[in-house]
This record gives sequence, structure tokens and C-alpha cells, in this order.
Amino acid sequence: MLDYENDHYCPVYEKVVSSDLCYDSLCCLTGMFQVSSTTELAEIKDIEKAREICKACPYSDLNGGMDDWDGDLS
Repeated sequence: MLDYENDHYCPVYEKVVSSDLCYDSLCCLTGMFQVSSTTELAEIKDIEKAREICKACPYSDLNGGMDDWDGDLS
């Protein structure tokens, strides 16, 4: 299971980032916030490619995989 609270590797930045930067970047790259609202994204040359990379990252699933859960507790 992913730990959303701790620092982890980000394939967009190609380095370990804080959970706050991960979340802020995710919000920007998915269109919830403007890209300009996270200053660290200015170092990314290809924002469209970054969007694809972010979308494919397991940390972009804020439901923690619950989208795939069928509800069966047994």
C-alpha cells in the first residue's frame, strides 16, 4: 500500500519530493489548479508530458486503489 504521508520518488520531477509538493503538483497537472500556482513546476520543460507521467503514477490515485474495490469484505 502506498504511503501518501511520506516523501517519495516523483517521476515528473525525477527526484524524491514531499507529499505536499506531490499533491500540489497533482492538482495542477490534472487541471484542478493553475500550473503557475506551484512554482516548482516551472522547472518542467514539457507540461503535457508531465501530465501523462503524473496520471500514470500510482500516487495520482487519491482513492488509494479503492476505485477497483468491489465492496466485498469477506
